Amino acid sequence: MIQNLLSAISIYRGLPSNIYYLALARMILGMGNFIIPFLVLLLTDKLGYSATVAGSLAMGVTGTYLLGSFLGGKLSDVFGHKQVMVFGEFIGAILLIFCGFFPESSVLVPVFLFVSYFFVGLSLPASNALVADLSNINNRDAVMSLSYLAYNFGSALGPIIAGYLFWHHTEWIFFGNGFAALFGVLIVAAFIQVQPENEAINENELEQPVDGTIWAVLSARPRLLLFTLLCGLLWYSLHQMTMASPLYLSHIFGESGPIIFGQLMTYACVLVVLITPLLMKLTSSKAETVSLAYAGLMFAFGYMLVMLFPTIPVHFLAWLFLSSGEVLLLTKEGIYLANNSPSSHRGRIQGVLITLRSLLVMPSFVVVGYFIDRYGYSFTWSSVIVVSILSAAGFYLMTNKSKNEKLVVIESRDLT
Repeated sequence: MIQNLLSAISIYRGLPSNIYYLALARMILGMGNFIIPFLVLLLTDKLGYSATVAGSLAMGVTGTYLLGSFLGGKLSDVFGHKQVMVFGEFIGAILLIFCGFFPESSVLVPVFLFVSYFFVGLSLPASNALVADLSNINNRDAVMSLSYLAYNFGSALGPIIAGYLFWHHTEWIFFGNGFAALFGVLIVAAFIQVQPENEAINENELEQPVDGTIWAVLSARPRLLLFTLLCGLLWYSLHQMTMASPLYLSHIFGESGPIIFGQLMTYACVLVVLITPLLMKLTSSKAETVSLAYAGLMFAFGYMLVMLFPTIPVHFLAWLFLSSGEVLLLTKEGIYLANNSPSSHRGRIQGVLITLRSLLVMPSFVVVGYFIDRYGYSFTWSSVIVVSILSAAGFYLMTNKSKNEKLVVIESRDLT
């Protein structure tokens, strides 16, 4: 087992220095991952909103994030991926720090969160495009998985600290998140050097720069839209780790719920550090769509365990499968988009597709809150399991279609 782990980790050796600086920045951001995992609990248990209203406010935060992502894609292609990422993260961090001065204001906290996550959303397409800029088709598995692994290595400490701060030192949830984001983005600004596009060497034909609008590019590559729709279903399932799960734990275990949730989040982050290299090695020869089908099945099985056996030990077992699904989703989605997007439109493609995916996921906050209030947790978990299975089936069909198209191309070449 240890030998396999060491062999898997070897993919991270010899990468460009920019990649290691980016991983360090992501690790610091992960250490300050206080707010999002506890957002729904913050709105319900600290600010006094019902599950339905809290879900609506969380949807509003997603909406501003969505708007920022849509605008950020175009801005990043015009002004530079690194520059827009630094600007958006910096402003978002400052606003989160301001939230720490009034942590229990039922009006000001949501307002500042809305504005803060608009700027965080503005930086996201630029951040994703920057990772693609710093990698190529040969090392992209290593680059994207290292970036994700580093973030989760930092997150192994963040949520458990936030769980203990939640009740009596809520202001430090905002301060910690804000200062971590600030330090992380300063590392990006100071140490990461981006190669000019006209000097970059790109061997992947699908990544070559093209002319035309973003809509022309997406029209020529409709598989990107189908891919995003299916990813939206997976993100719906993934979000229940931080939407339905903390409410469910509080429902079962009372005031111990937030502490248990923080422990589960830390456990998940430790798992990610251990399993990411192994999953990358096991799926390196698989198409990204196959890996994402596996993710859907893992989500379905994990939530089924949570629904059928609501005990602490089973939760930890279930989160092994949920964390595996998360790893595959957050790495393989980015790899597929980077490999299939022209470098000239990376920011815009990220912005538009993130917006489309967010539009699909955004109603889930209200829907899940309504399901919990109206029908209870068994019905809610059942609905999430169905969505996960549907996404897996969709990716399986997409993979088969891609294989058939490649076979037709090969056969036509043989005939000529």
